[in-house]
Amino acid sequence: MADPTLPPMTNRTVYEGAGLKIHTLISPPDFFANTTHVIELPTQLLVIDGQFFAPYGAEVRAFADSLGKPVTRFYISHDHPDHYLGFGDAFPDVPVYALPQIGASIRAEGPAALAARQQAFGPLIARTLNLPRYDVAEGTETVDGVTFAFSTAHDNEAAVSLVIRLPEHGVAIVQDIVYNGVHLFVTGPTTGWRKALESLKADPGVSLVLPGHGEPGGKEIIDVSLAYLDTVDALVAQGVDSAAYKASLLDRCPAYGGAALIDIYLPILFR
Repeated sequence: MADPTLPPMTNRTVYEGAGLKIHTLISPPDFFANTTHVIELPTQLLVIDGQFFAPYGAEVRAFADSLGKPVTRFYISHDHPDHYLGFGDAFPDVPVYALPQIGASIRAEGPAALAARQQAFGPLIARTLNLPRYDVAEGTETVDGVTFAFSTAHDNEAAVSLVIRLPEHGVAIVQDIVYNGVHLFVTGPTTGWRKALESLKADPGVSLVLPGHGEPGGKEIIDVSLAYLDTVDALVAQGVDSAAYKASLLDRCPAYGGAALIDIYLPILFR
């Protein structure tokens, strides 16, 4: 059950087309502004990425149930805990899909990640994990009359990321390759990340971009992420320390959510 003491998620329908609706649910900025996308097809639902905190996973489940269609697949875009820890209790019965490398990583590291976060955050974290058991193969697949194109991106926010395109609708579900109005999670060189962003920007078949943190938008949100990486690279090149680095980002992006993400990655970037 969703926790009424917590601020609710943002929930809106971001796309409607033939045989397809896409609903995006976003946790509040202080809770990382994680996005979960519910793909509504004629007879079923597909869910892309879970939440970090269990009450928001429960809120996603309540919304999915309100649509009156079964959830037949749950896709995890990459192996960072804020995208898979929060849905184990809410979606224990749904088959979970991931790229082979991502599935293997979560099966190996997920139980320890869950235990550590339970210790840190108590009941805000789910009691159980629903681990990936089904591999995503690169290529196209038609589900309920809608074509999905699956591909792999390397060395961006994560080492390996799943990208899901709906080519007949101009939609790209890229998750943490793009952030919108939320601080990016940067742990090392940005070359691969920039490559993924530029490739997405150059794709004439994409008009709607669904990010992993923040609101969906057009290709202009790709430029927002690129500009943020410019700032990060400039600060690193200047040789600032971690405190000055964080202060500069907060000063330059005062309206951004997810400031806690900076604290999480600073020990990695400045190790």
